[in-house]
Amino acid sequence: MVAVADNTHLHLLEFADRKALPAQLSRLQKAAGGIGFGTAEPLERTKAELTEYFDCQTAAFTVPLALHRTTFTKSVWQALMAVPAGEIQTYAGLAQKIGRPTATRAFARANGANQISILIPCHRVIGADGNLTGYGHGL
Repeated sequence: MVAVADNTHLHLLEFADRKALPAQLSRLQKAAGGIGFGTAEPLERTKAELTEYFDCQTAAFTVPLALHRTTFTKSVWQALMAVPAGEIQTYAGLAQKIGRPTATRAFARANGANQISILIPCHRVIGADGNLTGYGHGL
């Protein structure tokens, strides 16, 4: 995993082999004026919470997240974070929940642009037919 944070927020948590990672890092570098190596409290907190998550001790994440993108995309990511662990939703159902019932494809694109893997649970969304659809990490 690759994680990027400042002293207060997690900006990116991504699988190292994701094809979109170089573009995501480039965008963050331009927005932040540079990216360096080191550690910060949000990174330590992310590591601890992911360990608890994968040890089945908790499904809640409290790391402050910096959500970069449009207002619509941020609303998609907020909707994803509201899906409880162990549950799945459809793109269409979630698009309706955010008040955009005709924006299923746009919802799916915003879901695919998720830059904070696992903590923003894009993996809890399926197609209307009940099948998995194209995830950035592959099926």
